[in-house]
Amino acid sequence: MKRTRVSDWIFLGLWVLVALGIAGVYSLIHAEETLAAQLVEQLHAAERSLAAGDWAAVQQTVADARKVWERARAWLALHTEHDLLQEVSETLLEAEALARIREPQALRSLLLARDRIESFPQRDRLLLRNLF
Repeated sequence: MKRTRVSDWIFLGLWVLVALGIAGVYSLIHAEETLAAQLVEQLHAAERSLAAGDWAAVQQTVADARKVWERARAWLALHTEHDLLQEVSETLLEAEALARIREPQALRSLLLARDRIESFPQRDRLLLRNLF
């Protein structure tokens, strides 16, 4: 059976689609890593403020981080499990509420939120542990 020009174009088109898909996945992972780095830095700042006893700064920093997260959540929801997104949102909200009432347990919520956000981009990577 002889290949025709049309089958060559179809073959090339499929490879272009695969390449675009791979590029899209890696750009998405890069965007997630950038978001995570920004949020982790904000949560570190909140932890430093908490250690210094500046509750107003803790509350403001966590509120800012939560706003950034909620804006990003809209595009993250297109390709991520909603339960994972909800867990981070609830943890940030809990940390903000605890900071408002000056509860020392806010540190636990900050650490938990930071851990969840740091591990978030790793879930989409093409790694063997993610495939199996």
